[in-house]
Amino acid sequence: MIEKRLRNLWDQLQGKKPHLQQFLSEIHLDGIRGFDSLRVMFDYPVSVIAGGNATGKSTVLFAAACAYKVPEAGARDFFPSTLLPDYRPKLGEHQDARRKITMQFHYLTPDGRLSMQWQRSKGWGRSFFGRKNVSQPERQVYLRTLSNLSNPSEVRSVLRMSRLKSEPRIRRFTASQIEFVHHMLPFRYSEVVNLSEDSRTKSNKTLLFAAREGGAAYSELHMAAGERALLRLSGEITQLDSALVLIDEVEAGLHPWVQQLLMLHLQQLALRNNLQIIVTSHSPVVLDAVPPHARIFLDRDEPSGKVVVRPPYRDVVQNALYGRATEALKVLCEDESAECILKGVFDFLLPREGINWESVHIGRDTGASEFPSHAQALRKFGQIQNTVFVLDGDQRGSPIESRIHRSAGDAVFVLFLPGDGAPETWVWEKLRDSSDVDSVHLGTTQVNLSSLMNQVDAVYDTASDSPQEIAKSKFSSLCEHLNREAPEVCRVVARLEAERKESDIQPLVESLQDILLAWRK
Repeated sequence: MIEKRLRNLWDQLQGKKPHLQQFLSEIHLDGIRGFDSLRVMFDYPVSVIAGGNATGKSTVLFAAACAYKVPEAGARDFFPSTLLPDYRPKLGEHQDARRKITMQFHYLTPDGRLSMQWQRSKGWGRSFFGRKNVSQPERQVYLRTLSNLSNPSEVRSVLRMSRLKSEPRIRRFTASQIEFVHHMLPFRYSEVVNLSEDSRTKSNKTLLFAAREGGAAYSELHMAAGERALLRLSGEITQLDSALVLIDEVEAGLHPWVQQLLMLHLQQLALRNNLQIIVTSHSPVVLDAVPPHARIFLDRDEPSGKVVVRPPYRDVVQNALYGRATEALKVLCEDESAECILKGVFDFLLPREGINWESVHIGRDTGASEFPSHAQALRKFGQIQNTVFVLDGDQRGSPIESRIHRSAGDAVFVLFLPGDGAPETWVWEKLRDSSDVDSVHLGTTQVNLSSLMNQVDAVYDTASDSPQEIAKSKFSSLCEHLNREAPEVCRVVARLEAERKESDIQPLVESLQDILLAWRK
């Protein structure tokens, strides 16, 4: 399974990070293209920058290309004025407004943390925050946009090679370069070569030519966009070592299955060749191929228009924002205990209403304070419909509910779990009042359960933690004594309570039932 291979890679790459040379860990941008103190963190060797149009994904990528002094590159190739230019003609009133710009970079090195800053007032200059005898870190940098060979000037320049009066130079792909592509395409090559003009010319134009096993041979002018992109990428990065690789719109021209394979093999390449890779993407497949903390989502805050980095979205929110909106009812809660209480309620409701589990998606691992920003983003992307926000009982009466409504409108559903504390507190209280019939579902008796709870109460009687933390610790300890997983116990208790008409969970049950029936219609 490719998902299992990816997860194994995630662990290996995360362990590799401390050993990478000159790891770019953070970029801080201010004044450039509308950015106001934007801070972007890189915590994993392969990062994906996502977001809507005009949120600055490419700007962050091009800024990253200015982080290093690149050996053998031209003096201005990886210079801010080259990668992030302004239009300022000598004549005419139409020109870009000139602002003071700062770009700060932070690196993790074997000798500790290093920082550098590019700043532009009249011209661009570097500084190292007062540190003496420090220079810009050196590193090979690869920057590419994977686009089609469709620009007329690019096509004309490549066609010039067919009129050369001398033999073109030939550089054959190595076995590893061809093998990289074989992992992703449904056919095999017998040869791939890179043709370029005679060494006496100054042009750096090249043309790919491939021969497949079976006889077909053709130039990149006849290649599919995805095939050309993969061959170009393979030819240019598989031999790099300890480099920073920057790719804009990495999914361009690629089928979703190939996108997943590409991200798998890019991470394998990063592990083998000590690479740091940063890509931009609109593809949910690309995002899923890296761990959550490697997903960087840029968004424009409302109403300020300021670009911000959103927290790594999970499940429901990510599905909606990254193009995987479905007709399912989307439910967002705070943590695993809340999720399992909701699952218990739906275990009761769904069979009764003849609705299958595929029709409900529950997302979690997001604090209540983040709900308003989630609601705002979901509304912006047209995904607020069929979405339910479920807050813990201790949020009842807090300003969070009104903030969610301000962000998403009054039509959004905001519900609360039963009780006035943490979900574990409510489950504990229900276990304390349970009968022998209920206890059977947990593999014990009411007498034994009561005895165990008294023992746990005695242990935590003098604990000085917050009531919420004590409740979680007590509940976890009880589940260990019962040889049950805490999520399972939450789900069982919630289902049993949903069946009781007199239970305090009924307001939640009835609200979810009404929402389900309205959704089905």
